[in-house]
Amino acid sequence: MIGLVQNELIKIWEKKNSWIFPIILVLALIGGSILEMKMTPQYKGDDWRGSVQSEINKLEKQLPTAQTEESLMKSGKDFNWDETKEAIQMKIQDYKSNLEKDVSPYTTSWSNMNGMVIGMKSLITLFVVIICAGSVSSEFSDGTIKQLLIRPHKRWMILLSKYIAVLIYAAILIVFLMFVGYLVSIAFFGIGSFGDNVSIMGTSGEVVASGGTLFLKMILYYLPGLLLVLSLSFMLSTLFKNQAIAVGIGVFVLFVSSTIGQMIQMLATEYTWLKVLVFPHLDQTIFVFQDKIIETVTMPMSLGILFIYYVLFMAITFLFFQKKDVSI
Repeated sequence: MIGLVQNELIKIWEKKNSWIFPIILVLALIGGSILEMKMTPQYKGDDWRGSVQSEINKLEKQLPTAQTEESLMKSGKDFNWDETKEAIQMKIQDYKSNLEKDVSPYTTSWSNMNGMVIGMKSLITLFVVIICAGSVSSEFSDGTIKQLLIRPHKRWMILLSKYIAVLIYAAILIVFLMFVGYLVSIAFFGIGSFGDNVSIMGTSGEVVASGGTLFLKMILYYLPGLLLVLSLSFMLSTLFKNQAIAVGIGVFVLFVSSTIGQMIQMLATEYTWLKVLVFPHLDQTIFVFQDKIIETVTMPMSLGILFIYYVLFMAITFLFFQKKDVSI
């Protein structure tokens, strides 16, 4: 089995796109960090609280002489909204809120890492779907399936080795994202403390937690959905001999799953049976922000539904491959 897995990994890394995908991740991480630097205020010192308090004091001095938006509009003169009394009061309130929550308003390495997970998880899933959906179908498209099956190994072992190989590739991409993402974040925003609080806006409001803990939690909660999408793509790769069809359907399902999931969440109160459909359960990171997806659907229940679909996909995959005609 080890030899079969090694052989499948060699096949994966022989493809150009297997190397292009990590390069795209690096470029996306660097580009995202540059954009973050331009969009948010930066402060690399250790005493961010002192810097925030200084900003509050400076703004409070400006407040007595600042004019309201209404008075400036009546004057008919051009004005900068950021200099109005309302804008200054809002900034002061935001800064005071940062001090109360002990969350730096400036971008830190761990706040960038958490934002990166949200931004890059769809990209990794897309790369995995493309590799996975072509793993078996490409053997038929290239005409190499017969050479593969004449070896003294049972069909299920050959198929399992392919599945393990794509799992390893997916794991490599995730580890690569974490490692390179951390290096890029340090390069742009300095070394931050694992325990520093960060703030992330979720579907049900703001979440304040330790940056390092939240990052690891986001990665962990991302894995079940990735595994199911990977397994679905692998099943499609087994069902279709045409690689383009398998990849196309896999990518299509990936892009529409989020929209369909949101629609199901809105309709589930009226149609209870919609709760058991797979789409709302693919993104488990939602449980970082809230306890339930739909009414009474908690994380254990959601994982149970994903597990049932996983078993179904795997059963279809291996049973179909066992009986599949390999004539080309």
